Amino acid sequence: MLQALDTIQKSGDPAGAAPVEALLARGASAKVLLRAIETLRSLGQASSGGALVPYTRHRAPELRRSALRALIATKSPLAGDVLRRALHGDDPVQRSIAARGLGELDVRAAVPELFSALPKDVAEAAQALGLLCTGDECERLLGLLGKLRFDVMESAVVPLLLRPQAEVSDELKLKLIEYLRRMATQPANQLLQTALAKFPPDGSPKVKRGLERALKGFSATEEP
Repeated sequence: MLQALDTIQKSGDPAGAAPVEALLARGASAKVLLRAIETLRSLGQASSGGALVPYTRHRAPELRRSALRALIATKSPLAGDVLRRALHGDDPVQRSIAARGLGELDVRAAVPELFSALPKDVAEAAQALGLLCTGDECERLLGLLGKLRFDVMESAVVPLLLRPQAEVSDELKLKLIEYLRRMATQPANQLLQTALAKFPPDGSPKVKRGLERALKGFSATEEP
């Protein structure tokens, strides 16, 4: 079975997903099940969601975590609800996987739950919120800077600064840039450098200029 799964995985043929899904439905040893889940993750077929969902509740943590990662990779319509449930689990690794997946899959309905996960030191929840928040939600996220540990919050910074203006205002981005400038720490400076290096060509000139000014030690919002 392991050899067959290796062959399917290496082939990358989407048609190989069906027999692997059937194997998960029948059950097998933990080693074979783990390899089967990893194979479905590699193939990334949305149709595999139904076969993976039961394993997100498996008693073995390794299988649960692997099934969650695979479910994210498949982009199954079932993933959002499953990840939101996993975000409330007792397993911290599971919560981190779920938070990351909710951001990657653009599950905006999960924003309130992601805010609830932040005080539990789930850095991936901050990253997801940086990708998903809008309007007052983004203001709320910025308001947590200085209240929660910076190493938890920092993953939200670059995604937020690179979002389109239609989703996150220039004013809020400049406020964030100025906050980081005033921190005057190496981690904060590194985030500004990363954001500038990744800044999209069609991004707001005002925000780009704010990043450049902040890196030179000038206010992000005041012109020379």
